[in-house]
Amino acid sequence: MKNKKLGFTLIELLAVIIILAIVALIATSIVLDIIYDARISAGKSEANMILGGINNYCASEEMKYQLGNSYTRICTSSMDKNDVPTMVNLGNAEIKEIAYDGKKLTTLVIESNNHKFTLCPSRTFAMDDEECDGEVALVGDSIIEKAKELVYENNACRTDGTTYQYMGGCYIKGTPNNNYIWYSGFLWRIMGINVDGAVRLITDENVTAIPWGAEGTAENWDGSHAKDWLNKYFYPRLKGNDIIKEETWCSETTTDSSSARTACTDNLSKESAYIGLLTLDEYNFAGGSSSYLNIGQYQWTMTPYSSSSAWFVSYDGYAYSLSVSNSSGLRAVINVNSDVTITGGNGTLGATWSSQAGPYILNEDKSIEVTGKLNENATSGEYVLFAGKKYRIVDKDSNGNTKLILDGYYEETEGTVYEMSYGSNNTFSKDTGIGQKLNGDVLNWLTNNSESEKAKLVSDYTWYQNNFDRGYDYKVSLNEEDPTRIIQATVGLIRVGEMLASQSSSILAKGYTTASSYNNVYEYWTMTPYTSSSFAWFVYNFGHANRSNVSYGHGLRAVIVVNSDVTITGGNGTWSNPYQI
Repeated sequence: MKNKKLGFTLIELLAVIIILAIVALIATSIVLDIIYDARISAGKSEANMILGGINNYCASEEMKYQLGNSYTRICTSSMDKNDVPTMVNLGNAEIKEIAYDGKKLTTLVIESNNHKFTLCPSRTFAMDDEECDGEVALVGDSIIEKAKELVYENNACRTDGTTYQYMGGCYIKGTPNNNYIWYSGFLWRIMGINVDGAVRLITDENVTAIPWGAEGTAENWDGSHAKDWLNKYFYPRLKGNDIIKEETWCSETTTDSSSARTACTDNLSKESAYIGLLTLDEYNFAGGSSSYLNIGQYQWTMTPYSSSSAWFVSYDGYAYSLSVSNSSGLRAVINVNSDVTITGGNGTLGATWSSQAGPYILNEDKSIEVTGKLNENATSGEYVLFAGKKYRIVDKDSNGNTKLILDGYYEETEGTVYEMSYGSNNTFSKDTGIGQKLNGDVLNWLTNNSESEKAKLVSDYTWYQNNFDRGYDYKVSLNEEDPTRIIQATVGLIRVGEMLASQSSSILAKGYTTASSYNNVYEYWTMTPYTSSSFAWFVYNFGHANRSNVSYGHGLRAVIVVNSDVTITGGNGTWSNPYQI
């Protein structure tokens, strides 16, 4: 009787061991690669979060400084690495080097996940020993190369009727569909190239609606409310605003609605600024009502008609003169450095954006999913998805809370915008009238009546009301030192003069599925009372603000405030991929 085989032979055991060793080597290599890639991705995300946090902190500090508050500033030329933890949560990262020239970061070296990340002039990061030039080449062309494709032919302005020459520069006319760009929470259009090589951009929406200036001040752009708002309120809130060039802007009077002057021969503006407005001449050169600069909204130009009136573009695309005490829309115009990089997109616009399609992405990496605290990553204008509804970021307060405005309107019946009166007077209260509706039915609608979602909101946020009249400085509406009244509530409304207190480009274009039109938006109430208790301010579907009797019915664009500890679980802040919280 033969013995049964009880085990493996030595050769078989060796074969098994060798196979297992090979599998282990392969698996180890794969696992190590995954860990390595994860560390790099986490390190880059952390570096971008820290950069954004510093920029946002310094922008907020600059805004407070401009408003005249007294405090010790950190964002100065003496800033050092020990100051950074007071601005942003560093997590596991360490600041190795930092330098700030009083306006922007000139040096930033971060060590995170065993890698070194060095800030490049393009405002992206080079890792370890990578050269910044390689990083720039990796993400795409500079903005000047994209602009040249639109306006140049054989190193000169195109002669095919698609461009015009103005102030020595070369600019786009007509209705191009490939000059869209996403920068710092806003959709912009490339206008063209200045004589100094800077690229000119204009927002594709009104970023607010305020009086151009006080009554009778139309020929004083340097002292206007519009210039002040653009440069002291809007500019500090732009992420990476060091790419914007300071320029002298043309404010030259004309009484000719078809004015098309190629030079500024009698400029009333003497002081330079980072941000301005469109001139009437530029609007006409571009094609006026038949050009991409007509967005179906009221918008100020910076061209005076007389001492009391300035030119504005109406919703119908035609230019008219209007008393500067009226509250019309502002479309910011900036000039960015020619070496700033495009990191994605192809300049077109649609409902879905990606690194290959959609607006050009300017100066930041939008190919990564963002995680971390909302208040450390968020920028005014960016999009947020909360409880299934889309919002835009208005601002962040000194406590780290983030204010959001609904990118739409309250609908009690799906598909139908709900309209209601303000109340018996213009006093906002969560116990009566519009305030009661917002903090009852609307709050439940916004949160799907979920207690866990409501817990993400500041339940007793402080809202301010200030009586506001024609021609008033926007700072009167935003005054929080000595307000007309203070209210504690969870849901409120936007104030005249705040960011996005007009009509949103994404609503105007129905989620970027159609042409921008006032027919796609609705009138809605603001938080701001008029000087008479029977009136409050509202925003027209044409994008400008005016007073309305409190008994009239207008829509509701709810404003909520998210707690400072709320985190982002995904998204990148764009229309197509909003931050998810």
